[in-house]
Amino acid sequence: MLLNSGSHPGPMAELGFWKSVSMNLNSIFEQLQTEKVRRVLRFLDRAKSTYTGPFGKLCKEMFMARIQANSNHKFLRALRPWLENMEGELEFEKLPRHFRPIMHTILLIWKGSPYYNSPARLVVVMRELCNTLITKATAYLSGDRVFELIENEQSREAIEMLRTMLRVFGTFKTTYFDYKSKAAIECPENPWRVQNNAIFVRLDAFLERCHDVLDLTQTILQ
Repeated sequence: MLLNSGSHPGPMAELGFWKSVSMNLNSIFEQLQTEKVRRVLRFLDRAKSTYTGPFGKLCKEMFMARIQANSNHKFLRALRPWLENMEGELEFEKLPRHFRPIMHTILLIWKGSPYYNSPARLVVVMRELCNTLITKATAYLSGDRVFELIENEQSREAIEMLRTMLRVFGTFKTTYFDYKSKAAIECPENPWRVQNNAIFVRLDAFLERCHDVLDLTQTILQ
């Protein structure tokens, strides 16, 4: 939902979302188990109220949603330490060491979870990972910093930092494709059938901008 709102959340938002949904639905479930609610339901049933059927259907849908939310929250908790390690990484060039543990955990979740194994769910968590990388990259080398380096006749440093960014992004995409291949082998009945553009639309646009700036900086240096 946050992705659709135009903001660019990281994957920790996905974990927080399912934790919140799980807590809310568990709270509603507990309220429905109270004696007061049960008495109301018995009364409606004896009175053959027209509300009995729709309310029962709503409860059934809520129970199923609760099971799904609790399951997703349980499986996604396995990602938290790896995501925290990546978000806490202070050296941009060392980000790739976090990619494989994260992708491996995502594949394990895909294989083990009864609900968090659909293309829609994979797209969400991957796009949020891309958001985190972009945030890290802009902190590492902002547009203003690039032109500051150029003005100070440090174009070579700017070029090297831009190349570092491109290497990190390239490693991330390569790691994803490696695990997409693994999913096809290990989950032949449910591979990662997701169009690349659905996942990398924002990251690829950012990469294109980085290439443009790199070309500009190299031209200035020459």
